[in-house]
Amino acid sequence: MKIWIDTDVGGDIDDALALLLAMSSPETEIVGVSTTFENTYARAEIASSLLIAGGRPDVPVYAGYGVPYRAVKVHGIPVDPEKLPKTYDPALFAGAPVRKENAVDALAERLREEEGIRIVTLGALTNIARLIDLYPDVINRIEGLYIMGGAQKLNLNEFNLTCDPEAASAVFRSPVRKKIVTLDCTFRCKVEEKDVARLAACRSAAVRTVTKMYRLWDGEMYLHDPLALAAATDPGFLTFEKGDLFVETEGEFSRGKCVDLTDFNWKRPGREDMLVSADVDGKAFVEAYVSAIVKWDASLPPEGSLSISR
Repeated sequence: MKIWIDTDVGGDIDDALALLLAMSSPETEIVGVSTTFENTYARAEIASSLLIAGGRPDVPVYAGYGVPYRAVKVHGIPVDPEKLPKTYDPALFAGAPVRKENAVDALAERLREEEGIRIVTLGALTNIARLIDLYPDVINRIEGLYIMGGAQKLNLNEFNLTCDPEAASAVFRSPVRKKIVTLDCTFRCKVEEKDVARLAACRSAAVRTVTKMYRLWDGEMYLHDPLALAAATDPGFLTFEKGDLFVETEGEFSRGKCVDLTDFNWKRPGREDMLVSADVDGKAFVEAYVSAIVKWDASLPPEGSLSISR
């Protein structure tokens, strides 16, 4: 199974957790990784470092667009394309190899070369919206979009969509077949302390690096992005229903919020090209995730000389 991962790795720890899951699956071929939002080069260095630590130096990593379509602020804070991600540490990540080609150009080229590529998006949808704009000829070659974003019934502005509401709107309204994994399900996949301890006991460079990033993140651990990856690679934990989510692009506080047009107010039918997560076996997924990473970790060399400053 071929997947391309588009990520804002370096903030919330769940992007890094998703990269671990992708590397741990022998059935998953990671054909490329691209980064989005703010300092995409620093994010690409993080992704590249994790792939190298996980024994996957062959996976090409590209920096994408850091500046949204129109947004200049996210939650009242100016968008800064030079801002280093919270879990970026130059002592650990600086200098990791990043391809010179722009991520969107590289993704379009790969889609032309190969069939059956699934794109998993774990951050703002800027790169995918740019792909739709710049390369409409490759859109029908995408096997499916698997999107972590939005909230269907929760009254929340989900971060990924809020980072670039115009891009999210363009992608959601596009005819590309997509599965959207929302906060309604991902918030049911919390990693408890006992499971954090199991991950912290791992010995490989890849897992221990992510554990150190988690300490820098210093927040709760939810498997938001790993669940979106699982929608593409191991969907048995999730159920989906046809949906029609509209991304609001107006309003001081409502930009980026999802409106469910199938609800009792709008009563529109679900779209054929949009499936929205309806239910998840959260406990089973967390257990399966942690077990998969621990088993994979046992097959990798010990950490070696990697370090991170605190």
